[in-house]
Amino acid sequence: MIEVVDPDAVVATASAYLGTEREDLGVLASSYLAAALRRLAGFHCPCSPRTLVRTMVDSHRGLITDELAFEELIERSIEALVAIGDLLELSDVALVGEQVRSTWLVAAPPAFVARPSGNAFILGISADEQTPLPTEMRTRVVSRLGIRYIEPQPDEDLAATLRELGIRELSNAAWLKCPKTMSAADLVASCDAKLLACSPSGEVPDLLVLDGSRKTRSYKRRWCKPGSLSGNFIVRRPQTFGSDLWGYANLRDGVPLKLLDLPLPGDRWRGCDAAWRVQMAIDALALNCQEYRLRSDTLGTIFELFSPIPKWARRRLAVVGNEIDPDGCLMSFGVPPGEAATEEKFLQEMLYLTRAAE
Repeated sequence: MIEVVDPDAVVATASAYLGTEREDLGVLASSYLAAALRRLAGFHCPCSPRTLVRTMVDSHRGLITDELAFEELIERSIEALVAIGDLLELSDVALVGEQVRSTWLVAAPPAFVARPSGNAFILGISADEQTPLPTEMRTRVVSRLGIRYIEPQPDEDLAATLRELGIRELSNAAWLKCPKTMSAADLVASCDAKLLACSPSGEVPDLLVLDGSRKTRSYKRRWCKPGSLSGNFIVRRPQTFGSDLWGYANLRDGVPLKLLDLPLPGDRWRGCDAAWRVQMAIDALALNCQEYRLRSDTLGTIFELFSPIPKWARRRLAVVGNEIDPDGCLMSFGVPPGEAATEEKFLQEMLYLTRAAE
């Protein structure tokens, strides 16, 4: 007998199967999208991102009204899964049997990351199960905005338990892919030494200088023309095509004498990422640390930043917590209560920031 199935019943059944029935229901919920994409990736990867998008849309026809908007949500969810580490992105590779070179997505093997809070973040994809854990552990998994984690029970060594179950452990450094920790003095000294070894730069037209001595929280207002400035400064200059070029320059009375291009050769980060961190170190050494503000929220702690931060730091805060619309600042991140202390220490040690007194 054929009967018409109510879309809500289909969504409820799918949510229960994917383990997101305790979360916000609906195919547009972030937890549902992440869980459904992990399941599809387990079957289809390695594949292109477009294959996952197309398969996800095809499998939800009749459950969505705006297909284009749904595609955009899927694309953002795939980006989030790559940032989390559930999916690995390989650029310009040719896999066996494939003639087209493109960007491919590969399902990451099951793993976990032990956090200082005691929680264990669950990563990776299994082709056979929605969560790569045995049944007794699966019921303890909490899903929040696509992140899956397990909270430890009293007197439980959760990391040891997961290792005994054969789940691979990743270090926080390997997972979050941040640069090595350096003091502000060491970072600036390293850049100064590299700048000193540079050849004379000659004239650099249309140079802009990031002046850390300006007493303002506004990032844009710290940029100025060289004027009569002397010393070592973060600078940027336009190019005919593409984004501005970043560098670290020695100025005398506003005239550039030497220029070190950023990023440095072999550096995996963008020029702006390197420049922003160096400027934060310069400000810290000048006892003019850039600030962040904390405020409480029903879901945890809100970190409010007034200057841009490197991509790797932004990714970390967005993965551990989530990025939210800023209010009276440049960018904001919501961080769960158990992770707030760790992330505050990260901002202070890696980016040399200080908490605002207000």
